Amino acid sequence: MVHRINPWTKGVLLIFTVGLATVLTDIWILLFLLALSIAFYAAARLPLGVLIGWWTLPVVFVVTLTVMFMFTEPGEQLLTFDVFGKRISITDNGIMLVVKLLVRALAVVTVSLTLFMTTRYTHIAHMAFRTLPGTLANMFILSYRFMFETSDEISDVLDAMHSRSGSLARGFSRQTKIFAGIFGLSFVHAFERAERIAKAMEARGFAGQFPRTERVPLPSYGGCALIALAAVAFAIATYSRYFAGGPLGW
Repeated sequence: MVHRINPWTKGVLLIFTVGLATVLTDIWILLFLLALSIAFYAAARLPLGVLIGWWTLPVVFVVTLTVMFMFTEPGEQLLTFDVFGKRISITDNGIMLVVKLLVRALAVVTVSLTLFMTTRYTHIAHMAFRTLPGTLANMFILSYRFMFETSDEISDVLDAMHSRSGSLARGFSRQTKIFAGIFGLSFVHAFERAERIAKAMEARGFAGQFPRTERVPLPSYGGCALIALAAVAFAIATYSRYFAGGPLGW
């Protein structure tokens, strides 16, 4: 059923998912949003193993960028310890902030992955050129392709590490070095492959404009109803947070 949904409908649902993930602040409602995104992914009969593998990227980035908020956010102290003579504490609000950001990222990534895995590349290209300026559309298409190249390179590096009896379950300092080496080597290989792809495209006559061979029809009445439902949910969440101060904005 999800594969047959109009690409415009799925694209608008992704936009409203990003909006809801931004506006909602209650952890239970955010978890409900994540559950809906997972149900949307499962309804497309997509492999859950692929989803879990893609989740590792936002988890690493979110935890890396927000781990310091656990020590700076005011709230009830849960754990206190000394570092270089300074007392540092982890608060409940700090942990909750990291969890909320992680749930938001996972919900958006899940819906995005569902859109990309259930929509033809030609439809995605047509939507990009209809909604973005030409230069940005080209950058989006290239980034869309480069995202999967990077994922393939990370998988290859992990396979090479496991084939040499490597493991990620090590000490903290050693594990940090392993992760740094994995991501650094993966991005270097991905950039090298991207350069080879670019040279191959130029050799075949690519001049900076992707051809569009297929149009995307307008959403059906059912798709419009689904978009309207998502718009109503977003409007209620926005009003509750910024105007009424209701439970959706706690």
